[in-house]
Amino acid sequence: MAVAEAHSKHMTVCAHAEGRLGIHYAVVAGVDSVEHGFYVSDDDIELMKQQGTFLSPTLIAGHQIAVYGKGKMTDFSYQKMCQHVDAFYAHVGKVIKAGVKLALGTDAGTFMKPLESTAKELTELVRAGASNYQALHAAGLGSAELLQIDDEYGSLEEGKYADFLVLKDNPLRDVAAVEQADKQVYQHGVRKF
Repeated sequence: MAVAEAHSKHMTVCAHAEGRLGIHYAVVAGVDSVEHGFYVSDDDIELMKQQGTFLSPTLIAGHQIAVYGKGKMTDFSYQKMCQHVDAFYAHVGKVIKAGVKLALGTDAGTFMKPLESTAKELTELVRAGASNYQALHAAGLGSAELLQIDDEYGSLEEGKYADFLVLKDNPLRDVAAVEQADKQVYQHGVRKF
C-alpha cells in the first residue's frame, strides 16, 4: 500500500535492502529501486528486470569498510562486511549481466564516503562487471530515469539542462578518469569549478 500510495503521488520509492528476504519483499511490493542488494536472488533479478526496478548498489560502501574499517569501527561491523563483501560484488555482477537498470548511489556521508568520493563508485561498478559505459550511464541517465527527471537531466540533448564534466582522459577507456581532481564541472551549462 505504501508503494501504491507513493506512486499515486508521483513519488519514487527506494528500499534500503541487503538481505534476500528484504530485497524480495521490496521488489514484490513494486519499489522503484533497491539500494544495496547484497543478496539479491536470481528470481528477484528476473522480476526486477521485468518490472523495470533499478538497483543502486553502493558498492563503495562495502569496499571502504572492508579496506579501511579495521580499528576504525566496531569489530563486529568490520568483520561482517569482510565476510560479505565478495558476495556483494558477485550478486551485483549477476544483476549487471542480467541487464537490470542501474542508478548510482554511494551511501555518501557514512564511513569513509564523503560526497566528493562519489566518482569512486564508477570504478567499483566496473570491478563488479559493468562496462565503463554501463557505469557512466548509471551515474547519468540511469539515475535521472529513476528519479523521473530524465526529460530534463541525465544526457546532453537539446532542451535538457547541460550538466557535464570536462576531463583530461576518456572515461569510456578508463572510468577512473572521472576521479580527476581538477576536472571542470558545469551545471546548467555554466562552469562551477
